[in-house]
Amino acid sequence: MAGPGKGSTFCLMRITAALLATATIPAALAAQDRRIPNDPWFASQVSFQAGAGPAVFSRRSNSVRTDTVEVAQGVTPDLPAAWALTTGSRGVIVAILDDGFFYRHEDLEGNIWRNPGESGTDNQGLDRATNGVDDDRNGYVDDGMGWDFVFDDPDPDHYVFDGMDRTRIQPYWHSIDALGIIGARGNNGIGVAGVNWEVSLMLLKIGAQGIRRGEVDSARVGRAARAIRYATDNGARVINWSGFVDTRDSTGLAPLRAAVGYAASRGVLLVTGAGNDGLDLDVDRNCIFPQCFDSANQIRVAEVNFDGGLFQYKVGDQVRGSNYGRRRVEIGALARNFTTALYHGQSIYGESGGTSNAGPVVAGIAALVLAARPDLSGARVKALLLESATPFPALQGRVSTGGVVNAYRAVRMALDEPRRSGSTH
Repeated sequence: MAGPGKGSTFCLMRITAALLATATIPAALAAQDRRIPNDPWFASQVSFQAGAGPAVFSRRSNSVRTDTVEVAQGVTPDLPAAWALTTGSRGVIVAILDDGFFYRHEDLEGNIWRNPGESGTDNQGLDRATNGVDDDRNGYVDDGMGWDFVFDDPDPDHYVFDGMDRTRIQPYWHSIDALGIIGARGNNGIGVAGVNWEVSLMLLKIGAQGIRRGEVDSARVGRAARAIRYATDNGARVINWSGFVDTRDSTGLAPLRAAVGYAASRGVLLVTGAGNDGLDLDVDRNCIFPQCFDSANQIRVAEVNFDGGLFQYKVGDQVRGSNYGRRRVEIGALARNFTTALYHGQSIYGESGGTSNAGPVVAGIAALVLAARPDLSGARVKALLLESATPFPALQGRVSTGGVVNAYRAVRMALDEPRRSGSTH
């Protein structure tokens, strides 16, 4: 598990606590028509459903164990009810900031963003994606699916230099869960379903190469700032960043703060996991960034248990688990998911957790709302997500809404919004 100064992503976490059903939801919601995808592993995606059910989790394709978990009613986003209203749209672009991407996963390929300005053939009959020309004149050559801000090239691949052994490279796994949660192709008879069956996933690689544990990646601020501006300028409506930077210095943070403000001025939502150190982010000394910028376009997400409480555990006398903050964390979401995974360069499926995966649930639902109502402003989408949260007593005083994200209510409220002419920003 990563913490400030010890890495820049929120790692996967294994969850072993007993899970009991405790809460209720209105009968009207429970009775809604639901749409169930035909993906073979969907039965294991209990975090997307309602009520108790079996869960099959696998780290490796040859090592499968079966768990049965009980889920408190109302703690899941109940996506099948939301899918009866919309299943997403390729017209909604979600940018993901992370340290590299396995974009050839069998259940993701069809939802990777394709830059329209770098697609098709040029006037010489060459493929714009590989012709070495900045066809769309956005300052990036052949950026067909996003950009690698580490090496400044158009391939945001999943290979990184090993920080423990700088003589080799290794596949990077952290982002694969977020991609699958937000946008694994749904109802395609393969693997799992994402929150969005259809969406455009823009891949922005910001990771350091060969940074050893405990080292500070001072260049990460600049790379992240450039990535946020790229996402904003190239049509992203939502940015998911399951990580943070290594500095708390206000001067050093200035480029990142400005980039977040730039995204806010263009109506782009920034969704981040709250972090996994079990700390109150309202206390300034606990701050990580960009989580503590307090920009109007931010949604910061805590991880909750299947019983609707904040996910926490003890290591000796120290409390760890999800960060929280009545002022600086807006909402909770289940992070334990069965989703896309990577093993020795192969497409597999497995268990995930941590706030790195709670954030993508909310980012994915924001995209689902925009698929239903692309005319809504970013500010209004944020408001709908927060207004529609399902309250849980255990979250009161821990997150500002006191509740967990609810996909059905958010989409239903969006569809009921009066339509207004004018800009969506």
